[in-house]
Amino acid sequence: MSRNADLPPRRHQLSTQYIVFLVIAAAAPLASMIGNLPIAIARGSGANVPVAFLIAGLILIAFTTGYAFIGRRVVSTGAFYTYVAEGLGKPLGVGTAYCAIISYGSFALGLAAACGYFDSQVFLAVGLKVSWTICAAVSAVLTGILNYRSMDASSKLLAVIIAVETAVLVVFDGSVIAAKGWGAFPLASFAPGQWFEPGVGVSLMVAFTCFVGFESGALYSKEAADPVRSIPLASYVSVILIGAFYLVTAWITIGAIGAGAAKRTALAHGSTLMLDLITQYDGVIASDVAGVLLCTSMLATYIAIHAAASRYVFALARERLLPGALARFDDAKNVPVAATLFISVATGFCLAGIAWAGTDPYAAIIPVLIGMGTLGIIALQAAAAIAIVFYVIRRRQEAGVAVLFASLCAAVGLAVALAIVCSNFTMLSTVSTTFVAWLPSLYVFTLIAGLFYSIWLRQARPLRYARLALVELHTALQND
Repeated sequence: MSRNADLPPRRHQLSTQYIVFLVIAAAAPLASMIGNLPIAIARGSGANVPVAFLIAGLILIAFTTGYAFIGRRVVSTGAFYTYVAEGLGKPLGVGTAYCAIISYGSFALGLAAACGYFDSQVFLAVGLKVSWTICAAVSAVLTGILNYRSMDASSKLLAVIIAVETAVLVVFDGSVIAAKGWGAFPLASFAPGQWFEPGVGVSLMVAFTCFVGFESGALYSKEAADPVRSIPLASYVSVILIGAFYLVTAWITIGAIGAGAAKRTALAHGSTLMLDLITQYDGVIASDVAGVLLCTSMLATYIAIHAAASRYVFALARERLLPGALARFDDAKNVPVAATLFISVATGFCLAGIAWAGTDPYAAIIPVLIGMGTLGIIALQAAAAIAIVFYVIRRRQEAGVAVLFASLCAAVGLAVALAIVCSNFTMLSTVSTTFVAWLPSLYVFTLIAGLFYSIWLRQARPLRYARLALVELHTALQND
């Protein structure tokens, strides 16, 4: 093993289990099932939705195989930026990095607004009228404080939230199984002749959307106690747990409705489908609890995505692709404090602007911002998957046939997923105006601008260019 730069021991180092909590929190199991699953059933492939989660899960497990291979050899807070630079060259890596800032920044802002909106709805349900902007500001301040103190503190809170929100869905699954027995697992959902029925594209888009955030583990390389071991392990554990949980819950939900009536029922109930089913099988109190926990689930996701966005800002700032002042890292807290403050302040200004404009957050702001973030993160996953293929090919004797084959399958699968999401972006954002339909082109312009800027750096600032895609720990492992 050769080290370019050993990582110094720090306080508040993240263990594997806490990185798993951060990753699962970013994926938001409860919010994904309550918010996204009804869309997949109603507008997608109906009773065959579990197939979409199975396909997405298998593709992402294949991706994690290559992700773990490169993650054990290239350790960097830049995560996908560094991986793309390693596999496809620094110019494309830089363009990808700037796209990552837009992706995670949009997602974080959308989640801040979502926390405010849904919190205000909970207050309204108990007879209190509280402005969504106040609720959003409180969520933003709380998230900023937690992430500024240390990710160790944030991850402990996330562990509690994840345990509680998962318990709600586990209780629901158990109630359906108790009521229906084997009927909770309808074989019709996996009928071979219906795997690629009309609507499967929408279901696949929703399935991949539910996994967004699982890729964020590598961003904590600088803060992990043992990044060479813990990041790949956390990635495997997270994607398997998330995938299995989504698949089983989606399948049992179809069993709760009835395979023959799945699409019709989902269309009739709309966004309240899961809460209505929880009411039916577990009672009104359980449904009310699930509604409240939907807010905490979004807060947990916001904390995790806010942290991920700040790590990308830190990674670019230390290489002077963003102002160098944003690269300040507090060794005592083990946190990129300047980048964390930057994301918090930027979120505050954007929320103030939205409030001043008087725009309906639920109708026109939240879905567009989260949709942009989702699209960008899936594009990052696809770019990283392609880069990993090239990285593995150059080390094919070390990687072996299995890793190469898995990486190729992941690259193809994620490229198809990206194409599906792009073609259905207005459905993802739920806003069909011309302006919104053209928003994805922002990523294309950003990628091109980053590419040309890095080419200019290579010619005009060769020393700065040489320091791009900084790797904190570079290992050469001959035997896995």
